[in-house]
Amino acid sequence: MNTVPVFRMFLALAASSLLLAAGPAAGQSGTDPRMAWPAVRAQLDAHWKKTYPNEKVLRIEQKGPPQFYATERRTETDSFWGWVWETRIIETHGAFARQVALVTAERPSGTQARFEVASVFQREGKAWQFKEIRLGKVEEISAAKAGDLPTHAQAADLFKQAWAKNRPDFDLQSVEVLKSEPKQHQDKRWITYKLAIVATGTDKGSREMYQKKYRCTPEDYSSVLNLEGGAWVPDLKMIRNVNESRDCSLAR
Repeated sequence: MNTVPVFRMFLALAASSLLLAAGPAAGQSGTDPRMAWPAVRAQLDAHWKKTYPNEKVLRIEQKGPPQFYATERRTETDSFWGWVWETRIIETHGAFARQVALVTAERPSGTQARFEVASVFQREGKAWQFKEIRLGKVEEISAAKAGDLPTHAQAADLFKQAWAKNRPDFDLQSVEVLKSEPKQHQDKRWITYKLAIVATGTDKGSREMYQKKYRCTPEDYSSVLNLEGGAWVPDLKMIRNVNESRDCSLAR
């Protein structure tokens, strides 16, 4: 899941629009077997495996007892090309219930997160019928297990290979890591580096730099390793876009 996916954002907004009544409506009861925690847990597990097949469910925990309410409100917005034409509040009266749970899941990258979800039911006749699953807040709880941080020597070797293949205008002599900073956003992990690169200009580059030795220190956003499939991979596009006239100076 690269930022919270659009589908999850929609569910989170839907969950935030829920209005709980002061107490249970007359005649409501949580005794229906479909609302028993083992049944709700199995339902959540099946939903997660179907909706997010690449994620591994580690744990599903009940959070409090079922909650009953009689009025539900949701906000609907009509928009086109970013312009909002109309916003309206839809109010539904009836008998509703929800069971809140915490789902801990591991993404393909190895990152783990805890999702607050709610199984929502609506009473039809004498029974509670499952209505939908709603997603609330998401808590990141761990860094990726897939792929430990590379050593500076390993990172330098990865960048040296990437430069050799993608910058034929330079003949590399050495790559030194000056500093690094691991970063993470949801299921995406990457590391930015400040590098010192010593290289000689070739005939595939500018005439001015040909056969001259340079020391290049690109900005850290130009030297990035991304975690992809458990392996650290250089961002080749950024390497190709390094501005040698700005970032390189004659080496002593």
